[in-house]
Amino acid sequence: MRIYTKLMSVLLVGCLGIVLVTGAFLAFFYSPTDNSIIYDGPYEPLRGVEVSTAYAAELDLAFEAPGGLLVRALHQQAGLAFLVVAVFRLVLIRRFLHALPVLALLGLGTLNVAVGLVASGAVPAGETFEQVPTIWWYSVHLLLALMTAAALMIAWRRHSRPD
Repeated sequence: MRIYTKLMSVLLVGCLGIVLVTGAFLAFFYSPTDNSIIYDGPYEPLRGVEVSTAYAAELDLAFEAPGGLLVRALHQQAGLAFLVVAVFRLVLIRRFLHALPVLALLGLGTLNVAVGLVASGAVPAGETFEQVPTIWWYSVHLLLALMTAAALMIAWRRHSRPD
């Protein structure tokens, strides 16, 4: 059982590394502003349409950045795999009292995925949250990512201590 726990820990570190590296790459192309512009990029059906700067940056990432769609897909899938592996690791170690940081990690990670999807425009925010500027969504996404990493470190330290 110990080898599976170590395997899950290595997978968690790998997923976190992929999320951090791809997130840094995506941050170079993303511009989190709500200003409206007339789109004139390579995506033909939207040329001449008024879109937000954030959405135009997403389209530029998809069509102009080399490997942009691949990096974006890696970022999303590694984030989801991170949550799934954390749940499997929690089931394997069977220490639910020591797993409170992991539960916090799952909650923060799920919230982080939701905020990231809203910030990128993949999921509409609805009428209530449409007034919130995109820069705030992006800031909350980054803050939740840092909190998730901190919860992961706390969980590892608790698990590595002898009982």
